[in-house]
Amino acid sequence: MMKKLVLAFTILGATTASLYSTLALADHQGGSHGGAHGNHAMHASSERAPSTVKGSDHLRVQDCWIRLLPKVAPSGGFFVLHNEDKSEPVVLKGIQTDAFGMSMLHETTEKNGMSAMAMVPDVTIEPGQSLSFKPGSYHAMLEKPKADLKAGQQITVNFELGTGKKIPVQCTLKSPSARSFSDQ
Repeated sequence: MMKKLVLAFTILGATTASLYSTLALADHQGGSHGGAHGNHAMHASSERAPSTVKGSDHLRVQDCWIRLLPKVAPSGGFFVLHNEDKSEPVVLKGIQTDAFGMSMLHETTEKNGMSAMAMVPDVTIEPGQSLSFKPGSYHAMLEKPKADLKAGQQITVNFELGTGKKIPVQCTLKSPSARSFSDQ
């Protein structure tokens, strides 16, 4: 009886974790909560070449948060980038944090009713403009958490620019149910 109970919990736990990861990843990609997209292609590399423009260092980052998902699914990073330079673009090459072993910039797009996510080599913010990284759009994916991270914690994330400058920003870890900076 005990072996059957342990086996049932093991199967149920693995199935639940797999289902939760699939649903969380679909939502992370802009699924039912982020825009009611019906189908999702797995993420791929962008066909766009990296920018050769160095750009400006005048970047301000606002409302940085990370939707913390279980270790089996990538967590999503969201923020608003403000280019405070009125004459030059800012080029974001990536983000880096000691709290996660891997981070990538991604963009979710929709074509012919299908949602697809692709890794992008960088993102350009035009002079005097802002760009929101949000569910179903540009976002960061963070994988391989290095510590026992918990919602409510703050971590330092370095925003790496085309100039080589790294801008440290405090980002808040939020629960899997968070959909915006103001959510818990």
